[in-house]
Amino acid sequence: MGKSSFIDFGFEEIRQLRNNESIKERSFLNDDIGMVISDVFKNVLYKLVHSNQVYRFKEGRILYVIQGEVRFSVNLIEHKAQQGDILIMPNNSLVEIIESSEDYDGQAIGIDPAFQPESLSNVLSESYNRNGILIPLLPEEEQRVRTYFTLLWQTVHIIPYRRDTVKSLLNALLHDLRYLNEQNKAAHSTHLSRKEELFHRFIRLVNKHSRKERNVQFYADQLCLTPHYLSNVIQQVSGQTVMQWINQAITLEAKVLLKHSDLMMYQIADELNFPNPSFFSKFFKRMTGMTPAEYQRSK
Repeated sequence: MGKSSFIDFGFEEIRQLRNNESIKERSFLNDDIGMVISDVFKNVLYKLVHSNQVYRFKEGRILYVIQGEVRFSVNLIEHKAQQGDILIMPNNSLVEIIESSEDYDGQAIGIDPAFQPESLSNVLSESYNRNGILIPLLPEEEQRVRTYFTLLWQTVHIIPYRRDTVKSLLNALLHDLRYLNEQNKAAHSTHLSRKEELFHRFIRLVNKHSRKERNVQFYADQLCLTPHYLSNVIQQVSGQTVMQWINQAITLEAKVLLKHSDLMMYQIADELNFPNPSFFSKFFKRMTGMTPAEYQRSK
């Protein structure tokens, strides 16, 4: 595959992967929904999803961890998922795999935005929805989720394709996950404080504007706050400064462009609003310990 193949990891890119017979047998894909069941992650995709790799998921994802554990960030927010956990990621998520155990395996559902049931919006209704939701499952809940996945897997293979049935099953699964998410929040008193809400609003703005906007004043103005107050809140909630979060977002975008685009270095520097390639190179090395060229060559 060419270097630009995985700037996005959506349905079109998955279609290319499905030329591999071992993936084709354990996956399903049409214009509405994609599914991957056991052993694909462990035996095939694990080789592709390695450290320092950044993907943009065009479609929303539901990831169910069958065994092992995986640690990754969704739009800058880090999650650690282990056996029995469900992670829901919204459309156009920027995902970086940080590490995973050797026995990691999972199942996943991708849903085209035009096919997504309204219940997906209900599950992702929190102010931090753009950073994903992690739901730990109890054993009886895990068994029910497995049943949903199995029933969906069987139904998508019925000929002729039963589109309304598939959408109804997805709707039922997402409603169930919404209830589980609400119960989990109540049991663990995870109601966000005003400062935590502010932090997640800030992160959404950073994900949207960091390519062009790197001034604390801009984000403070967007949130109707003073720069001093915003800086204090972000430091208190996250332990990192406003500029550290902005720089992380820029670095993540840079990794995607360096690994998965055909842009020249000066074009990437311009895309990320650096005055020249030299400034960009110095910034990237300070953030990653590697020059952009070294990162491009790294495996």
